Amino acid sequence: MIEIRRLSFRYKPELEPVLKDISISFQPGESVAIIGANGSGKTSLLRCINGLYQPFEGEVIVDGLRVADQEAIHEIRTRVGMVFQNPDDQIVSAQVEREIAFGLENIGIATDEMHIRVEQILSRLDLIRYRQHSPHLLSGGERQRLAIAGTLAMRPRYLLMDEPTALLDPGSRQSLMVLLDELHADGEITPIIVTQNPGEAASFDRVIVLHRGDVILDGQPRVIFSEVLRLIQIGLAPPFSALVAHQAHLPPPLPLHPIELQKGLTFSGKTSPPSQPAPTLPSGECIIQASHLRHVYNPGLPGKITALNDLSLEVSQGSCLALIGPGGSGKSTFAQHLNGLLLATKGVLSVGGVNIDSDTDFRALRRQVGLIFQFPEAQLFAETVLEDVSFGPKNLGFDNIDSRVDRALTEVGLDPQAFLDRSPFALSGGEKRRVAIAGVLSMRPSILVMDEPTAGLDPAGALEISDLLKRLNEEGTTLVLVTHDMDLVARLSHRVIALDNGRIGLDGTPCEIFQDPEKLSRLNLGLPEAVRVAFALRKSGWPIPMDAITGESVINAVQMLLPK
Repeated sequence: MIEIRRLSFRYKPELEPVLKDISISFQPGESVAIIGANGSGKTSLLRCINGLYQPFEGEVIVDGLRVADQEAIHEIRTRVGMVFQNPDDQIVSAQVEREIAFGLENIGIATDEMHIRVEQILSRLDLIRYRQHSPHLLSGGERQRLAIAGTLAMRPRYLLMDEPTALLDPGSRQSLMVLLDELHADGEITPIIVTQNPGEAASFDRVIVLHRGDVILDGQPRVIFSEVLRLIQIGLAPPFSALVAHQAHLPPPLPLHPIELQKGLTFSGKTSPPSQPAPTLPSGECIIQASHLRHVYNPGLPGKITALNDLSLEVSQGSCLALIGPGGSGKSTFAQHLNGLLLATKGVLSVGGVNIDSDTDFRALRRQVGLIFQFPEAQLFAETVLEDVSFGPKNLGFDNIDSRVDRALTEVGLDPQAFLDRSPFALSGGEKRRVAIAGVLSMRPSILVMDEPTAGLDPAGALEISDLLKRLNEEGTTLVLVTHDMDLVARLSHRVIALDNGRIGLDGTPCEIFQDPEKLSRLNLGLPEAVRVAFALRKSGWPIPMDAITGESVINAVQMLLPK
């Protein structure tokens, strides 16, 4: 049992507390999801539980052991495993299988048993083919799976996971949730996860809602997610099925899954609502052209990885291209070619009519192409947010630096007065991502390349970024989005390309791509929540238009088909 008694935590004595007088407990055998807006204290709470942070007031007790007792810390961390928000924060070895063995060695597991556990977890998390690879050559999602594997191999009694699925493709996300369900059902672990995905949270026994350091809701998912208005007020959202049910005025408890929603709604028998005009692909000139592009990591070595394999594509000026695909399919590699961080092994890539090679004027290229990394920490470096966001425009010789910084921070939902003097490294994961985005927006590039722009953001923050990107695109900025967020793809993109082993696996409009769930499934991909609901309703006779692929369009269609 984990007991938290009147816990308060602050990073410095002079700062406001991040956690305020929290008293909760976790029973062995239950599964718990913790949700809350960015900066609400979720990560800090997890780190207090396993002793990475020591509270200013109160105490944490794990199976009778006090976290404040330094002599008990080793035993506590044997019982309480943790997966960090950024896998790079905990990967220490130069080889995948050694990374998994590292934790086992530290807790004294016998060699024979260690080999068995490493083999089992490599198989369960689909990492066998990478066993001899260096972790830094894996994709972000693959590194996340590796961090999870290393922790699960130690078989902790309690498993703390901070946004474990944020970087995973939909298929890997589902596989991980199934694995956690199996381990939990077998009594092997008590999972306690932080997540911004309400659908994931709904699958747990219990949901805890944090808001500004306080526990404001704690109960069963069906009860918590029936508090739709209260959740929206604090920047959160229920599962999409519950939101549709709320809009349809169904009584609580609200359905959490499409099949439950389908059974709860009454169809009026009306004809199909009119279809929406299909978004037209901007007819601008070709601004990005890849021809037979190939990129190989570690060429000539046993561990070489072919990330891009004869890739050819074009992007029109002013369009929004979504790049989707399973982890390791080459998405981030292609993104890093666009501003010259990586150069092609073979083939030709041109941006704005200029071929990118070793003779390229990279300063001029990076004025034109802004890149936001998958891990925002990779591009945050200054002592304050002001210095970080202003660095790019200063370096490129722009004027009006202060106004550029204030505008960029405001656009990503951060109050300049509250954040300018703060250290970017003391921010929550979602706040770091916003600062990283602001640092690129302050330079106003004509092409914006974003790698997982909404990962780790709360629902309100994700919507803010989505609205911002939509406005930038309407103003003429060309967008290239690398993402596993299918709702973002449905809302913003004109065209979707799914990569598969460095090649194009699917290519079409969002409406075309999302009408074939079987093809997506074969690529470890899935549908937006709104499309899943639309499919479920169509099966029971609801004439939901096939072009209804966003949350707004599906809710509008349902409301038009309800009895008056």
